[in-house]
Amino acid sequence: MSVFIGTRELRRLRELISILLRYGFDDLVQWLGLQGTTRWLERWLQRNLPAEVRRQPPEVRARLALEEMGPTFIKFGQILATRVDLLPPEWIAQLAELQDHATAIPFAQLRGPIEKSLGARISDCFREIDEKPVGTASMAQVHRAVTHAGEEVVLKIRKPDIEQVIQADLRLMRQLAEIAEAQSPDMRKYRPVEIMQEFERSLLRELDFSVEARNADRMRENLRGLDFIKVPKIYWEWTSEDLNVQEYIRGISAKKIDELDAAGMDRKQIARRGARVVWKMMLEDGFFHADPHPGNFIILPGNRIAMLDFGMVGRLTATRRDQLIRLIRCVLMQEPESATMVLVEWAGGRFVNREALNGEVANLLEHFDGVPLESLDISGLLNDVASILRNHSVRLPSDITLLVKACITLEGFGRLIDPQFQLMEAAAPLLKKTMISRYGPKMLAKSFRVRALDAVERIYNPSSPLFGSSTHGVATAPAMDPGEVEKMVNRLEKASHRQSRAILLASLYIVSGLLTQLPGGPHFLGLHVIGLLSLLGCTVNGLWVLVNIWWTERGHRS
Repeated sequence: MSVFIGTRELRRLRELISILLRYGFDDLVQWLGLQGTTRWLERWLQRNLPAEVRRQPPEVRARLALEEMGPTFIKFGQILATRVDLLPPEWIAQLAELQDHATAIPFAQLRGPIEKSLGARISDCFREIDEKPVGTASMAQVHRAVTHAGEEVVLKIRKPDIEQVIQADLRLMRQLAEIAEAQSPDMRKYRPVEIMQEFERSLLRELDFSVEARNADRMRENLRGLDFIKVPKIYWEWTSEDLNVQEYIRGISAKKIDELDAAGMDRKQIARRGARVVWKMMLEDGFFHADPHPGNFIILPGNRIAMLDFGMVGRLTATRRDQLIRLIRCVLMQEPESATMVLVEWAGGRFVNREALNGEVANLLEHFDGVPLESLDISGLLNDVASILRNHSVRLPSDITLLVKACITLEGFGRLIDPQFQLMEAAAPLLKKTMISRYGPKMLAKSFRVRALDAVERIYNPSSPLFGSSTHGVATAPAMDPGEVEKMVNRLEKASHRQSRAILLASLYIVSGLLTQLPGGPHFLGLHVIGLLSLLGCTVNGLWVLVNIWWTERGHRS
C-alpha cells in the first residue's frame, strides 16, 4: 500500500472506512489488509444502523454510503450510474437516485467569495439579492438577484474550500484505485485507474462553472432554429470559474404534473418536443445534455421548454454517430456480422473473441426481428449491448455510456409527462433523414470519390497504411514504399511484354509452317527455304524469351 499524504488524508480515510464498515462493505478494508483487526469495529458500527437499512440489498446500502461520504463520492456514484457496461441494471437504478443532501451556508459566508469573483461589491453589480437560497448542493448554492437594469438573474456560487475537499478526496480515490487494480484480478479487467482518471477530468470540469456557462452558450447556438426551446442567457461580465450568473427563468418544473395540468399544458406535445431536442443534439450536433431529467426542464407558456444545468454534457464525434446509425440499421435489417463489427470498433483495440461475440449479437438481434423503427427500444438495445460487452470484459466508450444514460433518463422524463411516450417515435423522423442522407446517391458518390483519392494518397505516402489503419482493433496491411510500388509496376509491365511476345511467336510459327509449303522457289529437304529461315528465327527468339524468364526468376529467388 502506498503512503497517504498528510494526517488530513489519513483521518479522511478512516472516516470513509468507518462508513463502508457501517453499511456492510468490507472490500476496501480487505484490500488494505485490516480485515482481522476491524471485524469487531464493523459489528459495533453496524449497531447504529437501523435494522431496515441492514436488510436492504447491497446496491441500496451503497447509495446510502456514498451519500454519507460527501460531494466527491456522490458525483462518483452519479458517474457510475452512466456506466451500464460496468454495473448491472439494479445498481444503475439505485445510483441514478443519488441525492445531494447539503445544508445551506449562511449568506454572510458567501459574501466575501462572491465579491472576490465579481471584483466589486455586490451592491455595485446587483440592485438586490435574495439571501435565502433557492437551491443548495454540496458543491454550490444558488441565490436569486436583480441587476441594476432590472433583469432577474440567478447566482450559482461555488462553496468556499470545496475545491480543497474534493482534491483531497481525489488523491485518496486515485490511490485506492491503484490498490484495487494491483491486488484484485477481477477489478483489474475493468481498469479502475482509467475510470478514476475519467472521473477526475469530469469532476474538475464540473467544478469550473465557466465550463458549464460555455456549454450553455454552445447549446443555445445549436438550438437557435427551434423556437420552442430556451437556454438561459449567461452574463459573462460576472461569470468566472467559481461563479455562474445566468438569466432567471420563470415557469413550471416539468416534474410538477398537477401544475402543468392546471395551467392547461399539452403534456404529449411537451414530451415529444423534449425528445426531439435531445435527439437533435445527439444525432445532428454531437453535443448533448447528458442529464435530461424533469428537474432540468422548465415549462413555459405555449408548451415551450427551457433547459437548465449544463454541467454534465456528452459529445459524439461524426465517427461515433455513424457507428450508432450503422448499429440501428443492422438491428432493423438483421445484420449480426455488421453489428458485431460496430462492437469491435467500440472495444477500442482490446481483444474480443469475434466468433463468440457474433453468436451473442445474432441472438440479441433476433429479439428485435420485425420491430419497426418507431417501436425500437433503444435503451433496452444499448443496455443489452453493454451487457454483452461486459461478458467479454470490454467497456463501452465513455461517450456511448453517456448517451445510454441520457436515453434512459429521457425515457423516464417522457413517461412521467406522457405515460404513452415512445422514445424512438420522436427519433424516427430524424433517424430516417440521417439514414437517407448517409446512404443516398450523393453521399455514396462522395464517399467513393474520397476513398479513391485516399487510396492514391496512401500509395504515395509511406507514413499511411495502404488499405486502412489499424484503428478499432482491425489489423490492416502495412504501408508500402513508393519504390516498391514502382518495382511491382515494372515487373507487371515486363510480364505483359513477354506475354505479348509469346503470342506473337506462336503466330509466327503458324505462318512459318505455312510458308514451308510454298510450291515455287528454292527448297531444302522438301521445304521452302523462306519458311525454314522463318522457323529458325522464331526458335532463336523463343529460346531467348525462355532464358530471359529463367534469369529474371533466378534473380528474384536469390
